[in-house]
Amino acid sequence: MTANRAAESALSDEGMVFLPPRRSGLIVHTALSSLFLGGSAFAFWSAVRIGEGGYFVLFLMLALTLLPLSALTVYRGYALLRAAYFLERNGLRIRWGLRMEDIPLNEIDWLRTAGALKLPFAALPGAVLGSRHQAELGEVEFLAADARRLLLVGTVRGVFAISPADPSAFIGAFRRVAEMGSLEMLKPFSARPAMYLRTVWNDRAARWLTLTGLGSTLALFTLAALAIPQRESVSLGFDMRGMPHEPLPAVQLLLLPTLAALIWGMDVLLGLYLYRSPRRRPVAYLLWAGGALTPLLLLGALAFIL
Repeated sequence: MTANRAAESALSDEGMVFLPPRRSGLIVHTALSSLFLGGSAFAFWSAVRIGEGGYFVLFLMLALTLLPLSALTVYRGYALLRAAYFLERNGLRIRWGLRMEDIPLNEIDWLRTAGALKLPFAALPGAVLGSRHQAELGEVEFLAADARRLLLVGTVRGVFAISPADPSAFIGAFRRVAEMGSLEMLKPFSARPAMYLRTVWNDRAARWLTLTGLGSTLALFTLAALAIPQRESVSLGFDMRGMPHEPLPAVQLLLLPTLAALIWGMDVLLGLYLYRSPRRRPVAYLLWAGGALTPLLLLGALAFIL
């Protein structure tokens, strides 16, 4: 194996680790996440600066829309950074973010390069992900980074499209593994993001903390929207002498539920990341509790203002 290939495929005692091509995907996802996050911050700042009118509401909605897109691109970039294909004598392990698939060697029917395939919707460099029905293959699940280096893995459970950085080296290694035979078959295993979210949802404490935060945030949006037509101006906060600030247009009350929604969303996402590790679950619960407490405190602040 050459020095360049060794950087992409590391030999271990259990088999070989093949990495997907990362560079272009990481550049794209870093740029997109920066664009979405920066756009959300700019929209929120613009809303605060404008202070009233239709543009105020428009910029607030834009800030709330761009933030989840930023979180999605950050997750996809992180998933690409941790993605790998583990080829062992016992089978193939695929790791891509929260998506994990263990395929015993005796369940792999064939391996070949891909021809022209219909790619999943919203496929990007570094994130060719999702399922798409193909005319001759049926449903194909893509766990790949580069549509130009696709390999198809036919199994008893379906067809997977993967993209090791060196497809020919992967094919050669698979042939050698198949010739050697397996020592002990892998146990079939499949983990999907939806299954992980279902696991979190089944945790009563996690469910109630996140729902409390969501319900309180929606209640805050509702009360602020109902209060705005009743007032022309409101005072938000106090100065150093304890005197109310100069009155502002009442529409700026929407800043409170917007702030609550941003905090709740970040707490939920960080909590989901930390919940995977049993040692970090107390921190996840703490974050979700903070996401539930913040809108409740802001509800009290709104009641005080009104």
